[in-house]
Amino acid sequence: MEERNYNFKYVMLICIVASLGGFLFGFDISVISGTLSYLEGMFDLSGTSKGLVVASAIFGCVFGAGGIGKISDTIGRKKSLFLACLLLIISAIGSGWSNSISWFVFYRFIGGVGVGAASGVAPIYIAEVAPTKIRGGLVAFYQLAIVVGLSAAYVSNYFIELNTAEDSWRWMFTAEAVPGGLFLATLFFIPETPRFLVKIGKTAKAGSVLCKIENEQYASKEIENIKKTLAHVRKGSLKDLLEPRLLRIVIIGALLGVFSQISGVNAVLFYAPQIFEATGIEFSASLLQSTFIGLVFIIFSFIPLLLVDKAGRKKILLIGMACMAGSLAVISTFFVMDKTNSFGILIAVLCYVAAYAGSIASVTWIVLSEIFPNRIRAEAMAVANLCLWSANTLLTLTFPILEEKYGIQTPFIAYTVICVIIFFFVLYYIPETKGKSLEEIEEELVGIK
Repeated sequence: MEERNYNFKYVMLICIVASLGGFLFGFDISVISGTLSYLEGMFDLSGTSKGLVVASAIFGCVFGAGGIGKISDTIGRKKSLFLACLLLIISAIGSGWSNSISWFVFYRFIGGVGVGAASGVAPIYIAEVAPTKIRGGLVAFYQLAIVVGLSAAYVSNYFIELNTAEDSWRWMFTAEAVPGGLFLATLFFIPETPRFLVKIGKTAKAGSVLCKIENEQYASKEIENIKKTLAHVRKGSLKDLLEPRLLRIVIIGALLGVFSQISGVNAVLFYAPQIFEATGIEFSASLLQSTFIGLVFIIFSFIPLLLVDKAGRKKILLIGMACMAGSLAVISTFFVMDKTNSFGILIAVLCYVAAYAGSIASVTWIVLSEIFPNRIRAEAMAVANLCLWSANTLLTLTFPILEEKYGIQTPFIAYTVICVIIFFFVLYYIPETKGKSLEEIEEELVGIK
């Protein structure tokens, strides 16, 4: 058995705190699913306007993801997490108590900025503090936190619907302020990442953090490795991303981010009650079925958490994409041949969610946090997140429009084809990073020695 030299409790503590950003991420993006029926009635939404209302938060994610790279390189990963948390708390309260569609969209946009920022910073934070041998699992833990937050929103929506006489949708949004407050309080107890501390000249402080993570020998070696990579390069900028040896990696990361979204998952997460209602069941039953999505998401998120550092990133991605394509094909067939088969559609949707949760959901964040070189990591991660959330916005906008104009089977047929394309993209372009330090990955991909 491999000897464990690192301080597992300390590493887990700081990664759990950082992963609360993922919990809020999941809660914020899925809470809208239980409120759409109320919002449609209150604001008289059409298919197009419904897509715009849902996409307002995703559009905010584009701005948050695009801007947080430079911010986190300037003020640090920890302070950037503080900023994201504050935006999410403001959004939770503001969205819940808005009395006009314009104010509602504004506060959802603010929350989206917070989600985009958290999605850009938290995986980098975890990757930069985690020991190499467990880094993949800990970044996957961040995805698990997203899924737990997503599931918590489904469960919260269901019980608020059952126990609130009126204004249920307001309390559904406001509930997010509770975990937001917990995240804000616990951020005071985690350190800045050693890599950022070395970058700004606080080597002694970085050494102190690394000693707590493992020991003095580990701290000395890590600081030497970090200095080595930083010594080869000047401060990164967006222009550096266009260097030929870096551009290929940036494009691969950006495409992986895009593909993780246009595979259709957020259409299922955001519109789950409406998808299940299309089979003929009542709204309360559709909310209950949506909680099953959250449960399956949690269970299968443990697959990458437990196996990604053994089986490898690429193998898990390939198996997941094949299973997702098969499940989507079944969903499409049901909606064409037997739309009222609510049980069959539920099972197929859950199989799709299981495949997504067990593969590309977590592995995307792991690969993105690993493949970008040290000097451009924040900027490249920002670009990948910008592309990811832009794709998410497009998906969110188009699902209700395609459903309204061409039938609910149409988007699912499109997602099936996309998953087949992703399979071959992973097969030919995604590098395997299992068991390698961030510095080793950089040397292998861009040739810095």
